[in-house]
Amino acid sequence: MLLSCASFALLFYVVAGGTAMAAKVSGLYGAEVMVEGQETGQRNKAIIEAFKRVLVKITGNRGIIDHPKLAKDIRKAPRYVQQYRYRLVQVEIPEKVAVPPVRMLLVSFDENAVNRLLRQRGFAVWGHMRPATLVWLSTEQDGWRTLVIPEADELIMSGLLTATGERGMPILFPLMDLEDQAALQVSDIWGGFADSIQRASNRYGPDAVITGRLVKVGPGLWRADWTLYLQGEELLWDSKGDSLAMAVEAGIHSGIDVLASRFAPIAGDDNIGGVHLRVAGIADLRSYARIKDYLMGQGIVEQAALAFVEPDAVTYALQVRGDQRALEQDISLSGVLISDAPEGIDSSIPPTGHTPPEVLTDSGEAVLRYRIKP
Repeated sequence: MLLSCASFALLFYVVAGGTAMAAKVSGLYGAEVMVEGQETGQRNKAIIEAFKRVLVKITGNRGIIDHPKLAKDIRKAPRYVQQYRYRLVQVEIPEKVAVPPVRMLLVSFDENAVNRLLRQRGFAVWGHMRPATLVWLSTEQDGWRTLVIPEADELIMSGLLTATGERGMPILFPLMDLEDQAALQVSDIWGGFADSIQRASNRYGPDAVITGRLVKVGPGLWRADWTLYLQGEELLWDSKGDSLAMAVEAGIHSGIDVLASRFAPIAGDDNIGGVHLRVAGIADLRSYARIKDYLMGQGIVEQAALAFVEPDAVTYALQVRGDQRALEQDISLSGVLISDAPEGIDSSIPPTGHTPPEVLTDSGEAVLRYRIKP
């Protein structure tokens, strides 16, 4: 089932044993932080901290809060606040020692204003539609390996929810019922048998799959090896921590770093490229406006200019952060457009027929071919 995290009510589309195909995330423009008191200076200090957390979520980039382009803007965080409210939270202490409640500040920021700021500073915005990622985990303790049911392990859940909550990432957990147990063995995870992992994962229809192999290497010390399966690629990394939760949290953060680099490329003038996109099924001004707004709502699209008009299609000249693949990945998550390429042919083949030759560059730049999903 698809889990939500407790960080400012992040909500995901819930899927259990069905087709996931991306998840819509809400709560990206809000954060809850501790605040010392209700005086203006204390509140503004907390708002700045909340703003930093929001910037990380909506760009996917953990280093953005230290970027010099945003240093002055972060200090002016209160101007982007839409609303805020206080609440008291009672802290639970294992020893049952009485402690005073902690004052928290919940802050919501203006989505349009924050997006405008980031684009003005040259940063991509990672939209609400994000890749639903299935996570398979296995642990090894005292030489014994087992598949993990995350919901049943408090430490693992803590690490998972901390990382995904801070980054605004939707994750799926396998049900680990008889069907899963028959489809995937512990040895498949530890052996990195991609075919078996993908077959078992197909039940959930994820956009990406992460596997984690967690090993207890000493008292309170854990090491983890991770693999991300994304559109035919396998990417590897490792993590470690003084607790199981810390090792899981660090590993999931690194996995999200990879996903963010694909779906929301880091800013840079040399990272902006031109892509032509032909959209069929546009028969009136209403559908034209809808697709124009849709394209400009994609975090990596900087500009969308009209290049050519046909009776039932429009070709746009886009300026995007990243490359053609990044745009295709964003489109695949939205559910608005579907490939319009002939069966068995890549959607980015140079257009023929009624598609105008003037949309091609001198080097024969390809045109992505899509149509509005019925």
